[in-house]
This record gives sequence, C-alpha cells and structure tokens, in this order.
Amino acid sequence: MMLIYLLALALVIVPVALLFARFEYRKRGKLSVLGLSLLIAMIFVPNLMLDYAIKYEMPSTPLDYVGILIGATGTVLCLVSIVAFRSPLKVLCLDVGKLVARGPYRWSRNPQYIGFFMFLSGFALNDWSWWCVLILAIVASYMHLLILVEEEHLIRTFGEPYAEYCRTVPRYL
Repeated sequence: MMLIYLLALALVIVPVALLFARFEYRKRGKLSVLGLSLLIAMIFVPNLMLDYAIKYEMPSTPLDYVGILIGATGTVLCLVSIVAFRSPLKVLCLDVGKLVARGPYRWSRNPQYIGFFMFLSGFALNDWSWWCVLILAIVASYMHLLILVEEEHLIRTFGEPYAEYCRTVPRYL
C-alpha cells in the first residue's frame, strides 16, 4: 500500500518540481533553496519507492552481481561528474558557473543523470519486479523532462558555445 502512496506523491511532486525549476531558471537564472528542495524531493521519492519494492538480501544470483556492478559503476560516474563541476554551488544548481566540457562531459552532456539511473537500475536488478520497472520508467521520464528544462536554461545562459557543445556531444551516450 505504501508503494501506491509514494507513486501518488511522485505524480504530484514531479510536475510541481519541474515547473518550479523552469520558472526559476527563467526568472532568476538559477534555483532558490526551495527550488532545489523540490528537485531533491523529486529524486528522493522514487528512491523510497525502490526501497519499498525491493527485498534486501545478500547477492546470490549472477543478476544480483551484475546489478551490483552496474550500480557501483553508476555511483562512480555520478561522483566523477560532480567533481568535474569543481563547484558545490554549481552541482546544487544554486550558481550558474562556467560551461563544463571536461571529464565525462566530453562524452555525455548528462553523465550525472546517467550515473544516477545506472545506480537505481543496478539496485533494481537485485530484486527485479514490475514495481521496479514502473519506478525506473518514472525516473527515466522525469529525468528526461528535467534535462529538457536545464537545456533550455543553459542555451539562454551560454548561448552559441552551449549550442555547439550540444551539436558535438550527445545528450546521453
């Protein structure tokens, strides 16, 4: 029953967080603490859903070990991407900073999100169910929508250098 409540919460918080982030990017050029809090909640709710959908057990099947490998790789990719920003405020979307095209950003415009999705996918592989598929679909959908909001902001902020970056580096892989 808790999964249904969390799903309902996700269906409310995701559009609110995305619309508020878009509004703030357009109005202020960066997020406020409230905007950041809404995005954190948007990311946290599917994690709670996975927490309720999965039974925690020691790995016992090859799929479990594949899941651990994918999840660990995703975690490393996410952390390396955060370090490439070289600014905690930029990571938290509280400061615009400079356009980053080094490290994993040479191969993908969104390695943090790819790493996060890999982490969740690896986690879900350890106890695969229809709930996990649904949760991953929700996460993939809202992450794509958030990326579109961020890209709109980045093209306004950085102009032609960002447009050129978009032409040469894929959105995902």
